[in-house]
Amino acid sequence: DEDIANSPYMAQIRPQDKKFTPGQVKAYGPGLEKTGIVVGQPVEFTVDAKKVPPGQLQIWAYDQEAEKMEVKVRDNGNKTYTCTYKPEKAIRYTIDVSWDQVNIPNSPFRVHVAEGSYPNKVRVYGPGIEKTGLKSGKPTQFTVDWTEAGSGDGIIGIKCSPGVVGEREADIDFDIVKNDNDTFTVSYVPPAAGRYTIMVMFGEQEIPKSPFTIQV
Repeated sequence: DEDIANSPYMAQIRPQDKKFTPGQVKAYGPGLEKTGIVVGQPVEFTVDAKKVPPGQLQIWAYDQEAEKMEVKVRDNGNKTYTCTYKPEKAIRYTIDVSWDQVNIPNSPFRVHVAEGSYPNKVRVYGPGIEKTGLKSGKPTQFTVDWTEAGSGDGIIGIKCSPGVVGEREADIDFDIVKNDNDTFTVSYVPPAAGRYTIMVMFGEQEIPKSPFTIQV
C-alpha cells in the first residue's frame, strides 16, 4: 500500500507557449499534509495561481480503493482557491491538482487519514473508582473500555495524597490485564486509608470525569 521511491512518475506534455506556466501554481495547507488528517473532519488546502495567466483549475481526489472523494472549491476572487474535503475512511488518499490539465509541482499529493481520537467515548467503571466503600489492604479493580475511542494510546495513573504512605504524594502500583473483549481490567491494593486519585487519559487528553477521586 506504499509508493516505491520517487513514485508516482509524472510526464508533462506542454505546448510551446512561454506563457504556459503551471509550475508557478502553488498548493499548500493542512489538507495536503501526509499526516494529521482525521476521518469525518473537514480539512482545507489553498491553491495559489497569482503568478500565472488565467486558466482552469482541476482537482481530482480518490482513495486507495479507487473511490472518488468530493472536493469543494471556492474561488476567493484573488486568483487563490480554498479547497475543502471530508474523508470518510481511515486509509490513504490521492489528490491531483492540475492547472489547464497539467499537474502543478508536487502533485499528486498522498495523504494518510487516521481514525481520530475520541477520549469522550472511553468508559471507566467498577468498584475501584467508587468515591467511598474501599478498604485499605483489600484488592479492588475497575474496567477501562476504549474500544470506541478511535486511534490513540491510553494512559492510567494512580496516586495517593500526602500523608497516606509518606509526606509527599506517591504513585500506587497497579496491574492491568487485557480482556477478551478488548477492554482492560486494572487491579490495585490501597496501602492505607486516605484520599486517592485515578487518572485516565486517551490520545494525550484526559477523559471526561478524570481524575477520579476516591476515599479509602
